Amino acid sequence: MNGPTTVAAAKQLFQRVLHDNSLYAMAVLDNYNREYMGHVFIEFESEGRAELGFLFDKAYWGQGLASEALNAFFPNVCQRFGLQRVVATIKAQHEVARAILHKLGFEHRADIEEFFGPCSQFVWTADVLNPSDEVAEQNVLF
Repeated sequence: MNGPTTVAAAKQLFQRVLHDNSLYAMAVLDNYNREYMGHVFIEFESEGRAELGFLFDKAYWGQGLASEALNAFFPNVCQRFGLQRVVATIKAQHEVARAILHKLGFEHRADIEEFFGPCSQFVWTADVLNPSDEVAEQNVLF
């Protein structure tokens, strides 16, 4: 999330992501014109552990699209891959990303200094998701 700053750079990153076996990603496209709006991904770190990332063009901020995409993507990917622990790192001042992560059940763990500046690290563990909750298979078009 702290990487590309242009849509073109984000599209290039997504093309690399598609060919990386340690990542599971989905593009988020505009339903009307099929334009790339952003992407969501999970990077697998070790057995049952991963990192969540999401990146959206600023033109699409403030419309609830990241929340909508992640609410469809995250529970399904956790169930599909049996994830027990997921981390996410965001820019410290990015309040919207912080709110999105809280809605997904992530908890703030630490403030850290990264190459891109001050960041906040969040952690989600499987006990946050009720094991009796069934995650319906969804044919969501991203």
